Amino acid sequence: MSNEMPAEAQNQDNTLESRLLQIEGQIHALARSWLYLASGMEIQGQLDGQRLERMMLDVHWCGAALEPHAQNMMKHLVDQLSAARENRRLRDEHL
Repeated sequence: MSNEMPAEAQNQDNTLESRLLQIEGQIHALARSWLYLASGMEIQGQLDGQRLERMMLDVHWCGAALEPHAQNMMKHLVDQLSAARENRRLRDEHL
């Protein structure tokens, strides 16, 4: 008995994996763009980054299956935004 997957099933797996990688890449690009935008607005005084972070951490998706993943991503974005703020503060102290 062979453990090989039929060609059609293997093609579907490859297509699904390719699609998931495409979606993951798009999500990363959007997250990075958002971080640049939020940091830029914070630097210009147009955004209260700490208030935004609190709001982001309070978002809920009403128990949707994606909620834990979405909350993890929000936490990641908050951490990145906070780290950028701290790096700017440290840089400015040494100027």
